[in-house]
Amino acid sequence: MVNFGEAIKRPFQDAKKLIIGIVLSIIPIVNLIALGYMLENTKSVMKKSYKLTEWGHWGDLFVRGLLFVVIGLIYALPALIVFLVGFGAALMGTIGSAALMSPVGILTSIGGFGITLVAFIILALIAGYIIPAAALNYVAKNKFGAAFDFAEIKKRAFKSEYFAAWVVGELYIIAITLVLMWIPLIGAGIASFIGSLTAYTMLAEAFASK
Repeated sequence: MVNFGEAIKRPFQDAKKLIIGIVLSIIPIVNLIALGYMLENTKSVMKKSYKLTEWGHWGDLFVRGLLFVVIGLIYALPALIVFLVGFGAALMGTIGSAALMSPVGILTSIGGFGITLVAFIILALIAGYIIPAAALNYVAKNKFGAAFDFAEIKKRAFKSEYFAAWVVGELYIIAITLVLMWIPLIGAGIASFIGSLTAYTMLAEAFASK
């Protein structure tokens, strides 16, 4: 059973660590360190400890954050390819139909892009659901290749605990982003660090559950 209360309280247990995470999250490229720290903190949660790890080993955190982004991009590739190919085909079809003054052709091209958009959304949702499990498997085994161990990822991700943690985590990120996005310059950074640390705490506990 995922302890959602502990996950929500976790980022606020140490003000210094929280401030460091927020500051790093605001700065482009450097924010990869904050992503690495977020992943590093999933290790202790898998062992049922909610204590935040100390900041340090900056290079290692940067690499971990960078690999997290690479994992996400690889899993997002099918959705991106479908969107780009579908959009390109629909655009060319619309331009061609417009040049021939063919309303039917234009409507067909627009309809084709609508189908592409639905396919993109479905693939994007699947990627968004699988990416955390892939990243957590990478952290748990400390091997980049583990992020593509599909048998293990399937076993971990398709559990009721993981699904519940994913849904609650996503809703929490959306809610905190809507609340904090109005703060100039730093609102997005605050929401990003707190939201991701909280959501991945939930996901890590669900991932490790038997």
